Amino acid sequence: MSFDVLSELNYLAIAVAAAAYFAFGAIWYAPPLMGKMWQRAARLTDQQVGEGPNAVLFVGTYVAYFLEALVLAAIAAHTGASTVGDGLILGLFVGVGIVGATIWVNNAYQRQTATLFWINAINGIIGFVVMAIIVTVWE
Repeated sequence: MSFDVLSELNYLAIAVAAAAYFAFGAIWYAPPLMGKMWQRAARLTDQQVGEGPNAVLFVGTYVAYFLEALVLAAIAAHTGASTVGDGLILGLFVGVGIVGATIWVNNAYQRQTATLFWINAINGIIGFVVMAIIVTVWE
C-alpha cells in the first residue's frame, strides 16, 4: 500500500464529513435524545455534566473526527469506492468492525453498562456511515 493516495484526497469533503459527524454527535448526545440516558449510563452527576466540555475538548473532538474521515477517504480511494452503496458498506464495515468492537472492549474493561455501550457504539457507527458516504461520493 502506498500513501501517495493522500495527495489525491478531497480535503474539503473530509472537513465536511468531520463536521457532519460532530453535528450528529451534538444532536445524539443532547438531553432530549440520548443525553440524559447517556449521563445515567456513564454515572455522571448533573454537576459534572453542568460543568460542560471546554473549547479544547471540542477542537480535539473535531481533529479526531477529521483524522477518522481522512482514513475513511484513503480507504475509499484505495479500494475504488465511489457510490453511496460503497460508502454505506465502508462505513458499516469500519464502524461495526473497528469502532463498535473497540468501544465494546473498552466498556468491558472499564465495567461500563450495556446501555453506555449501545449509546456510544450506535453514535460511532452512524457517524462513520455518514462520513464514509460523504468522502466516497464527493469528488
